[in-house]
Amino acid sequence: MPAPEQSPVTEEGLLLTIRDSSTGRNMEADNTANNILASVKEQELQFERLTRELEVERQIVANQLERCRLGGESPGA
Repeated sequence: MPAPEQSPVTEEGLLLTIRDSSTGRNMEADNTANNILASVKEQELQFERLTRELEVERQIVANQLERCRLGGESPGA
């Protein structure tokens, strides 16, 4: 017995189902991409903050080292 032909309504329903599931996948991909982008931006901000803090610490250590050198070179030491 041959398979019954699908009516246009059924075919449209199948197309709508395919489009809906495709749209759902696209929305999930968009959400994933947005989450990744937000995470990267947050990490960039954290990296910038840590870089500034590290530069402050580097400057403090450089100043301490300079004071030690100057203290060691003074004639009274």
